[in-house]
Amino acid sequence: MAHEDIPILVVDDAKFSSAIIAKALRGGGFQNVRFTNNPLQALRSLEKRPAQILIADWMMPSIDGLELTKRVKKLDEAAQHFTYVILLTARDDFEAMDKAFEVGVDDFLNKANLRAQLLPRVVAAQRIASRQNELLRANRLLRKKLKELQTTDLVDPVTGLGNLKFTLERITDATRQAESRGGAACLLLVGISNLKVIRDQYDASVVDELMSGIGAKLRQLVRPLDLVTRPEASMFAVITLQPDIDVCTSNSFRRIFDNLYMHSFKTSEGYIPVVVGVSISAADANTGFPGAKQFMQHAYTGLTRSFDTGLITVQTYDAEQPNRTSAL
Repeated sequence: MAHEDIPILVVDDAKFSSAIIAKALRGGGFQNVRFTNNPLQALRSLEKRPAQILIADWMMPSIDGLELTKRVKKLDEAAQHFTYVILLTARDDFEAMDKAFEVGVDDFLNKANLRAQLLPRVVAAQRIASRQNELLRANRLLRKKLKELQTTDLVDPVTGLGNLKFTLERITDATRQAESRGGAACLLLVGISNLKVIRDQYDASVVDELMSGIGAKLRQLVRPLDLVTRPEASMFAVITLQPDIDVCTSNSFRRIFDNLYMHSFKTSEGYIPVVVGVSISAADANTGFPGAKQFMQHAYTGLTRSFDTGLITVQTYDAEQPNRTSAL
Protein backbone atom coordinates (compact mmCIF):
# COMPACT_ATOMS: atom_id res chain seq x y z
CA MET A 1 0.00 0.00 0.00
CA ALA A 2 1.38 3.39 -1.00
CA HIS A 3 2.33 5.84 1.72
CA GLU A 4 -0.48 8.26 0.85
CA ASP A 5 -3.09 5.48 0.86
CA ILE A 6 -2.56 4.35 4.47
CA PRO A 7 -6.00 4.73 6.13
CA ILE A 8 -5.86 6.88 9.27
CA LEU A 9 -8.73 7.79 11.58
CA VAL A 10 -8.43 10.77 13.94
CA VAL A 11 -10.82 11.04 16.90
CA ASP A 12 -10.49 14.37 18.70
CA ASP A 13 -13.14 16.73 20.03
CA ALA A 14 -10.73 19.69 20.16
CA LYS A 15 -10.75 21.74 16.95
CA PHE A 16 -7.32 23.25 17.58
CA SER A 17 -5.43 19.97 17.91
CA SER A 18 -7.45 18.43 15.05
CA ALA A 19 -6.31 21.27 12.81
CA ILE A 20 -2.66 20.70 13.77
CA ILE A 21 -2.98 16.96 13.10
CA ALA A 22 -4.63 17.51 9.73
CA LYS A 23 -1.93 19.94 8.59
CA ALA A 24 0.91 17.67 9.75
CA LEU A 25 -0.47 14.51 8.14
CA ARG A 26 -1.31 16.10 4.82
CA GLY A 27 2.04 17.84 4.80
CA GLY A 28 3.66 14.45 5.27
CA GLY A 29 1.84 12.96 2.28
CA PHE A 30 -0.93 11.08 4.11
CA GLN A 31 -4.12 11.66 2.12
CA ASN A 32 -6.44 8.89 3.34
CA VAL A 33 -7.34 10.58 6.62
CA ARG A 34 -10.76 10.66 8.27
CA PHE A 35 -11.75 12.91 11.19
CA THR A 36 -14.50 12.67 13.79
CA ASN A 37 -15.09 14.27 17.20
CA ASN A 38 -17.30 11.38 18.37
CA PRO A 39 -15.71 8.07 19.53
CA LEU A 40 -18.94 6.14 18.97
CA GLN A 41 -19.08 7.45 15.43
CA ALA A 42 -15.45 6.38 15.09
CA LEU A 43 -16.37 2.79 15.99
CA ARG A 44 -19.17 2.74 13.42
CA SER A 45 -16.76 4.09 10.84
CA LEU A 46 -14.16 1.41 11.64
CA GLU A 47 -16.77 -1.34 11.35
CA LYS A 48 -17.49 -0.21 7.79
CA ARG A 49 -13.92 0.66 6.79
CA PRO A 50 -10.99 -0.33 9.04
CA ALA A 51 -8.02 2.00 9.53
CA GLN A 52 -4.39 1.05 10.01
CA ILE A 53 -3.70 3.93 12.41
CA LEU A 54 -6.06 5.41 14.99
CA ILE A 55 -5.12 8.73 16.61
CA ALA A 56 -7.45 9.51 19.49
CA ASP A 57 -7.64 11.88 22.43
CA TRP A 58 -7.37 10.16 25.80
CA MET A 59 -10.05 12.34 27.42
CA MET A 60 -13.30 12.48 25.44
CA PRO A 61 -17.02 12.59 26.21
CA SER A 62 -19.15 9.41 26.19
CA ILE A 63 -16.14 7.06 26.22
CA ASP A 64 -12.47 7.82 26.81
CA GLY A 65 -9.47 6.74 24.76
CA LEU A 66 -8.89 3.57 26.80
CA GLU A 67 -12.43 2.30 26.32
CA LEU A 68 -12.25 3.22 22.64
CA THR A 69 -9.02 1.24 22.34
CA LYS A 70 -10.60 -1.83 23.98
CA ARG A 71 -13.49 -1.77 21.52
CA VAL A 72 -11.22 -1.22 18.53
CA LYS A 73 -9.06 -4.19 19.51
CA LYS A 74 -12.18 -6.35 19.75
CA LEU A 75 -13.17 -5.26 16.26
CA ASP A 76 -9.65 -6.10 15.10
CA GLU A 77 -9.83 -9.57 16.64
CA ALA A 78 -13.10 -10.33 14.91
CA ALA A 79 -11.88 -9.00 11.56
CA GLN A 80 -8.33 -10.39 11.83
CA HIS A 81 -6.97 -6.89 11.42
CA PHE A 82 -4.43 -4.71 13.24
CA THR A 83 -4.99 -1.06 14.12
CA TYR A 84 -2.07 0.90 15.58
CA VAL A 85 -3.49 3.12 18.35
CA ILE A 86 -1.87 6.41 19.34
CA LEU A 87 -3.44 8.29 22.25
CA LEU A 88 -3.06 12.05 22.65
CA THR A 89 -2.63 13.06 26.27
CA ALA A 90 -1.33 15.68 28.63
CA ARG A 91 -0.60 12.95 31.19
CA ASP A 92 2.88 11.61 31.76
CA ASP A 93 2.49 9.37 34.82
CA PHE A 94 3.86 5.87 34.26
CA GLU A 95 1.04 4.08 36.10
CA ALA A 96 -1.61 5.47 33.74
CA MET A 97 0.44 4.65 30.68
CA ASP A 98 1.14 1.14 31.93
CA LYS A 99 -2.59 0.58 32.31
CA ALA A 100 -3.14 1.89 28.79
CA PHE A 101 -0.58 -0.51 27.33
CA GLU A 102 -2.44 -3.38 28.98
CA VAL A 103 -5.65 -2.57 27.09
CA GLY A 104 -3.86 -2.38 23.72
CA VAL A 105 -2.63 1.20 23.27
CA ASP A 106 0.49 1.16 21.09
CA ASP A 107 1.90 4.67 21.59
CA PHE A 108 1.35 8.03 23.31
CA LEU A 109 1.89 11.56 22.15
CA ASN A 110 1.87 14.58 24.42
CA LYS A 111 -0.33 17.33 23.01
CA ALA A 112 2.38 19.87 23.71
CA ASN A 113 4.63 18.11 21.17
CA LEU A 114 2.14 17.57 18.35
CA ARG A 115 3.87 19.72 15.77
CA ALA A 116 7.33 18.26 16.34
CA GLN A 117 6.55 14.58 17.00
CA LEU A 118 3.31 13.65 15.28
CA LEU A 119 4.64 13.00 11.79
CA PRO A 120 7.66 10.81 12.72
CA ARG A 121 5.49 8.78 15.14
CA VAL A 122 2.86 8.23 12.45
CA VAL A 123 5.51 7.16 9.92
CA ALA A 124 6.82 4.60 12.42
CA ALA A 125 3.25 3.47 13.19
CA GLN A 126 2.54 3.09 9.49
CA ARG A 127 5.48 0.71 9.06
CA ILE A 128 4.46 -1.40 12.04
CA ALA A 129 0.76 -1.50 11.10
CA SER A 130 1.50 -2.36 7.48
CA ARG A 131 3.80 -5.19 8.55
CA GLN A 132 1.30 -6.57 11.07
CA ASN A 133 -1.50 -6.57 8.53
CA GLU A 134 0.73 -8.22 5.95
CA LEU A 135 1.44 -10.97 8.47
CA LEU A 136 -2.26 -11.36 9.24
CA ARG A 137 -3.07 -11.66 5.53
CA ALA A 138 -0.31 -14.23 5.09
CA ASN A 139 -1.62 -16.15 8.09
CA ARG A 140 -5.15 -16.19 6.64
CA LEU A 141 -3.82 -17.51 3.35
CA LEU A 142 -1.81 -20.20 5.14
CA ARG A 143 -4.81 -21.31 7.17
CA LYS A 144 -6.94 -21.40 4.04
CA LYS A 145 -4.28 -23.48 2.30
CA LEU A 146 -4.00 -25.78 5.32
CA LYS A 147 -7.76 -26.28 5.32
CA GLU A 148 -7.66 -27.15 1.64
CA LEU A 149 -4.82 -29.59 2.24
CA GLN A 150 -6.68 -31.24 5.10
CA THR A 151 -9.47 -32.19 2.72
CA THR A 152 -7.02 -33.96 0.40
CA ASP A 153 -4.17 -34.87 2.72
CA LEU A 154 -4.14 -37.73 5.19
CA VAL A 155 -2.67 -36.16 8.32
CA ASP A 156 -4.28 -34.31 11.21
CA PRO A 157 -2.04 -31.21 11.63
CA VAL A 158 -2.50 -31.02 15.43
CA THR A 159 -1.51 -34.55 16.43
CA GLY A 160 0.32 -35.82 13.35
CA LEU A 161 -2.06 -38.80 13.30
CA GLY A 162 -4.08 -39.90 10.30
CA ASN A 163 -7.28 -37.94 9.63
CA LEU A 164 -10.73 -39.25 8.64
CA LYS A 165 -9.71 -40.05 5.07
CA PHE A 166 -6.66 -41.95 6.30
CA THR A 167 -8.77 -43.77 8.92
CA LEU A 168 -11.29 -44.99 6.34
CA GLU A 169 -8.50 -46.21 4.05
CA ARG A 170 -6.83 -48.14 6.88
CA ILE A 171 -10.15 -49.68 7.99
CA THR A 172 -10.61 -50.93 4.44
CA ASP A 173 -7.10 -52.40 4.49
CA ALA A 174 -7.75 -54.11 7.83
CA THR A 175 -11.03 -55.70 6.77
CA ARG A 176 -9.51 -56.92 3.51
CA GLN A 177 -6.57 -58.47 5.35
CA ALA A 178 -8.85 -60.19 7.88
CA GLU A 179 -11.05 -61.44 5.07
CA SER A 180 -8.15 -62.90 3.09
CA ARG A 181 -5.98 -64.22 5.95
CA GLY A 182 -8.52 -64.96 8.65
CA GLY A 183 -9.01 -63.41 12.06
CA ALA A 184 -11.00 -60.35 13.01
CA ALA A 185 -10.84 -56.64 12.30
CA CYS A 186 -11.43 -54.54 15.40
CA LEU A 187 -12.18 -50.81 15.50
CA LEU A 188 -11.96 -48.96 18.80
CA LEU A 189 -13.20 -45.37 19.12
CA VAL A 190 -12.19 -43.06 21.97
CA GLY A 191 -14.46 -40.01 22.23
CA ILE A 192 -13.78 -36.92 24.35
CA SER A 193 -17.20 -35.99 25.71
CA ASN A 194 -16.16 -32.75 27.48
CA LEU A 195 -14.17 -31.23 24.61
CA LYS A 196 -16.74 -28.45 24.06
CA VAL A 197 -16.45 -27.38 27.70
CA ILE A 198 -12.66 -27.40 27.43
CA ARG A 199 -12.76 -25.29 24.26
CA ASP A 200 -14.96 -22.74 26.02
CA GLN A 201 -12.42 -22.40 28.84
CA TYR A 202 -9.07 -22.48 27.05
CA ASP A 203 -7.36 -20.99 24.00
CA ALA A 204 -7.11 -23.09 20.86
CA SER A 205 -3.36 -23.57 21.35
CA VAL A 206 -3.97 -25.13 24.78
CA VAL A 207 -6.66 -27.42 23.36
CA ASP A 208 -4.18 -28.50 20.66
CA GLU A 209 -1.63 -29.31 23.40
CA LEU A 210 -4.25 -31.41 25.17
CA MET A 211 -5.25 -33.34 22.05
CA SER A 212 -1.62 -33.97 21.17
CA GLY A 213 -1.07 -35.32 24.68
CA ILE A 214 -4.05 -37.66 24.42
CA GLY A 215 -2.85 -38.91 21.03
CA ALA A 216 0.64 -39.54 22.39
CA LYS A 217 -0.75 -41.38 25.42
CA LEU A 218 -2.99 -43.52 23.25
CA ARG A 219 -0.06 -44.56 21.07
CA GLN A 220 1.76 -45.71 24.22
CA LEU A 221 -1.17 -47.87 25.27
CA VAL A 222 -1.61 -49.90 22.07
CA ARG A 223 0.45 -52.67 20.50
CA PRO A 224 3.21 -51.71 18.04
CA LEU A 225 1.19 -52.88 15.01
CA ASP A 226 -2.06 -51.26 16.11
CA LEU A 227 -2.84 -48.01 14.30
CA VAL A 228 -3.98 -44.85 16.12
CA THR A 229 -5.75 -42.10 14.13
CA ARG A 230 -7.82 -38.97 14.77
CA PRO A 231 -10.84 -39.09 12.44
CA GLU A 232 -12.65 -36.21 14.17
CA ALA A 233 -11.71 -33.32 16.44
CA SER A 234 -13.19 -35.01 19.52
CA MET A 235 -12.42 -38.61 18.59
CA PHE A 236 -9.48 -40.99 18.25
CA ALA A 237 -9.58 -44.41 16.62
CA VAL A 238 -7.52 -47.58 17.07
CA ILE A 239 -7.54 -50.04 14.16
CA THR A 240 -6.30 -53.49 15.05
CA LEU A 241 -6.26 -57.05 13.70
CA GLN A 242 -6.93 -59.91 16.13
CA PRO A 243 -6.50 -63.69 15.63
CA ASP A 244 -10.10 -64.29 16.75
CA ILE A 245 -13.18 -62.14 17.21
CA ASP A 246 -13.53 -63.44 20.78
CA VAL A 247 -10.39 -61.45 21.63
CA CYS A 248 -12.20 -58.19 20.83
CA THR A 249 -13.61 -57.73 24.32
CA SER A 250 -13.63 -54.98 26.90
CA ASN A 251 -10.92 -56.78 28.88
CA SER A 252 -8.57 -56.64 25.91
CA PHE A 253 -8.77 -52.85 25.87
CA ARG A 254 -9.34 -52.19 29.56
CA ARG A 255 -5.85 -50.69 29.82
CA ILE A 256 -6.76 -47.94 27.35
CA PHE A 257 -9.99 -47.07 29.15
CA ASP A 258 -8.45 -47.07 32.61
CA ASN A 259 -5.58 -44.81 31.54
CA LEU A 260 -7.81 -42.23 29.82
CA TYR A 261 -11.10 -42.15 31.72
CA MET A 262 -11.19 -39.07 34.00
CA HIS A 263 -7.45 -38.65 33.44
CA SER A 264 -5.83 -35.20 33.55
CA PHE A 265 -3.29 -34.19 30.93
CA LYS A 266 -0.57 -31.61 31.44
CA THR A 267 -0.65 -28.45 29.32
CA SER A 268 0.90 -24.98 29.54
CA GLU A 269 -2.24 -23.94 31.48
CA GLY A 270 -1.91 -26.79 33.98
CA TYR A 271 -3.60 -30.18 34.15
CA ILE A 272 -6.89 -30.52 32.25
CA PRO A 273 -9.20 -33.49 32.98
CA VAL A 274 -10.90 -35.33 30.13
CA VAL A 275 -13.99 -37.53 30.14
CA VAL A 276 -13.89 -40.28 27.56
CA GLY A 277 -16.12 -42.98 26.17
CA VAL A 278 -14.78 -46.13 24.52
CA SER A 279 -16.60 -48.18 21.89
CA ILE A 280 -15.34 -51.40 20.30
CA SER A 281 -16.70 -52.82 17.06
CA ALA A 282 -15.49 -56.17 15.68
CA ALA A 283 -16.11 -58.16 12.50
CA ASP A 284 -14.89 -61.41 10.98
CA ALA A 285 -15.83 -63.81 8.17
CA ASN A 286 -18.82 -65.15 10.11
CA THR A 287 -20.33 -61.74 10.82
CA GLY A 288 -19.40 -60.31 7.45
CA PHE A 289 -17.19 -57.28 6.91
CA PRO A 290 -18.84 -53.86 6.61
CA GLY A 291 -17.54 -51.05 4.44
CA ALA A 292 -15.24 -48.54 6.14
CA LYS A 293 -17.91 -45.88 6.68
CA GLN A 294 -20.40 -48.46 7.92
CA PHE A 295 -17.79 -49.85 10.30
CA MET A 296 -17.20 -46.34 11.67
CA GLN A 297 -20.92 -45.75 12.07
CA HIS A 298 -21.35 -49.09 13.81
CA ALA A 299 -18.65 -48.22 16.34
CA TYR A 300 -20.01 -44.69 16.74
CA THR A 301 -23.45 -45.91 17.83
CA GLY A 302 -21.81 -47.57 20.82
CA LEU A 303 -19.83 -44.45 21.75
CA THR A 304 -22.93 -42.55 22.85
CA ARG A 305 -23.87 -45.44 25.11
CA SER A 306 -20.40 -45.47 26.59
CA PHE A 307 -20.73 -41.77 27.43
CA ASP A 308 -24.03 -42.48 29.20
CA THR A 309 -22.93 -45.57 31.13
CA GLY A 310 -19.23 -44.94 31.80
CA LEU A 311 -18.56 -48.46 30.47
CA ILE A 312 -16.76 -49.81 27.44
CA THR A 313 -19.33 -50.65 24.79
CA VAL A 314 -18.57 -53.79 22.75
CA GLN A 315 -20.34 -54.51 19.48
CA THR A 316 -20.00 -57.51 17.23
CA TYR A 317 -21.00 -56.56 13.74
CA ASP A 318 -24.01 -58.42 12.37
CA ALA A 319 -25.18 -57.69 8.85
CA GLU A 320 -28.75 -58.51 9.87
CA GLN A 321 -28.61 -56.52 13.14
CA PRO A 322 -25.84 -53.96 12.64
CA ASN A 323 -26.74 -51.93 15.75
CA ARG A 324 -26.72 -54.77 18.26
CA THR A 325 -24.55 -53.75 21.26
CA SER A 326 -23.47 -55.04 24.64
CA ALA A 327 -21.69 -53.16 27.44
CA LEU A 328 -19.14 -55.45 29.08
